[in-house]
Amino acid sequence: MDPDICLIERIKNEHDSGSLQMLIDRHSGIYLDTVNKIISNSCGFVDKGEILNDKDYSIYAAALKYEPSRNTKFSTYLANETRWRCLNIYNKNKKFQKEPLEDQLKEVADSSVFVDDIQQKETLKKVFNITNKQKDKRIKKIIDMRYGLSYNKPHSWKEIAESLNMSIQGCIDIHDKFLNKIRKDIQNA
Repeated sequence: MDPDICLIERIKNEHDSGSLQMLIDRHSGIYLDTVNKIISNSCGFVDKGEILNDKDYSIYAAALKYEPSRNTKFSTYLANETRWRCLNIYNKNKKFQKEPLEDQLKEVADSSVFVDDIQQKETLKKVFNITNKQKDKRIKKIIDMRYGLSYNKPHSWKEIAESLNMSIQGCIDIHDKFLNKIRKDIQNA
């Protein structure tokens, strides 16, 4: 019989802490490797340290859920459970990540999205007010066309460039320069 299965049976039936510690010692590397592959150190919206600190509990929970009848080794099962846990945490927390200004504008341009975050609404209101006050009317046209604000749909860079009789790169440069400028204005407000 597989030594992991013996340990798991003792954990499930006898609540044997020694068997649990042996299982943790044997499979900590798999858990840590899987977490490190899924969650990068630079991920700003997931506390990787917290996930790593939950190693012992996660291995214990996997042992309780493990079913040898499914003909899967415990190490494979643990790696899959850890992967799914990390992906679920990552995807759940990604929703709450601060989005770049351009992404917020694109979100508003998508008519199927309802913006309900008050801070986001205020930020966008500021962006559109600043856009309307620009002396260079190309900025307003680029923002309106790019994000579909005064039009039925967002336009491609090619369509915007043709409309303004400019190059695509020229339109992108104006767009990027404007967004960088208002980022500073909004942060300082």
